[in-house]
Amino acid sequence: MAYWSELPPELLTLIAKRLETQFDVLRFRSICRSWRSSFPPKLYLLPKRLPSSKKTKAGCRFSLNQITIATLFLVRLPPATENRSNQTDPSCWLIKISDGKPLNPLTDSGLNANLPKVLDLINCQVIELGHGYVGRYSVHINYRCRGLYRNYIEKVEILRLSPDGDDFMVVGLFSHGVEYLALLKSGENEWTVLENMHGIQDIITSNNKFYAIEQSGGTIIVDQFFSVGFIQHAVGSPTNRKFLVESSGNLLIVEMIFLENSESNAGFRIFKLDEENQKWDEIESLGDQILILGLHQAVSVSAYEFHWGDQGNLIFYSIDGNVEDRVTYVFDLEKGISIPLENCPVYCNLFWPLPVWLNSSESVVSSLMEATPGTEFANLGICEDVGSSFSSS
Repeated sequence: MAYWSELPPELLTLIAKRLETQFDVLRFRSICRSWRSSFPPKLYLLPKRLPSSKKTKAGCRFSLNQITIATLFLVRLPPATENRSNQTDPSCWLIKISDGKPLNPLTDSGLNANLPKVLDLINCQVIELGHGYVGRYSVHINYRCRGLYRNYIEKVEILRLSPDGDDFMVVGLFSHGVEYLALLKSGENEWTVLENMHGIQDIITSNNKFYAIEQSGGTIIVDQFFSVGFIQHAVGSPTNRKFLVESSGNLLIVEMIFLENSESNAGFRIFKLDEENQKWDEIESLGDQILILGLHQAVSVSAYEFHWGDQGNLIFYSIDGNVEDRVTYVFDLEKGISIPLENCPVYCNLFWPLPVWLNSSESVVSSLMEATPGTEFANLGICEDVGSSFSSS
């Protein structure tokens, strides 16, 4: 029988092409020299200069100045060592890395703590749960006497049109009183601006298309040829916050319902897209899925990834206050109740602080930062000099 290190390059290439996440590619390339040389790191670079938008009917001109990738990681103990954890020190920990900085996945607040320096993938496991893009925008408004500039941060979506990532589409949300969706294909020097949007609350890519949800509950669909379609069937109430998220191969709208006379402040309704009939159907259960609703990124993950069996049907979210003082909650969809994380021993340390078992090991989160390097514009690959420093788990 041939040694694994002597597998033919063509077979290694076939294996590597099935790897879905950056961290899996990093693990693959860290096995040995022959594996590393058989499959280069994927470096999906955005152009250094993105054009300003065309002048809108409202007399504004927008610019998307910078795009940063944010990746959500789950760090967990292997099943055989979970007895090292307890209720106040969970066997799982969630962290977001954006622009080389560790963030709380729910609030995007920075984690100002001494994180370990090395991540030992033998003593713990790291799973990439998903990633998203955040754009830094500016808007220039022409007034009679002087112009007014304003900067803000908003979500961006990117659709890769080729396997190597060289061809792509970008959708940005330009906002100043009135929202505009702006689309750009790689190689083009001018944005295509879609005006007359009505309070865009979220955007997402799914099935090689862009989806946007309006405050009114209407849905906008844009394909890679810039053809625009609509789902007229409105979802939920115009006064409620809406998120778009993919879960188990389905596209969902998650509606956060603000409750005036409740300590939890919010309830939820969930709708699944029936693409064939172009409508949204309300669903009562997420099954084994858990939703993590961050400020600019919503992710669905199976409860099995947390070693919780099929105990899903949970939504983690935050509301109220500035980034630094937002209150975080967990909503149980089956029971219809919401509890502040600080009052829930099972989940309260899932996001912070650093678990004792991770902090006391010779391990690091800075490796995660290297796996999603922060550059002037989004770098979707893995640093060449990081691959050899990891061992497979």
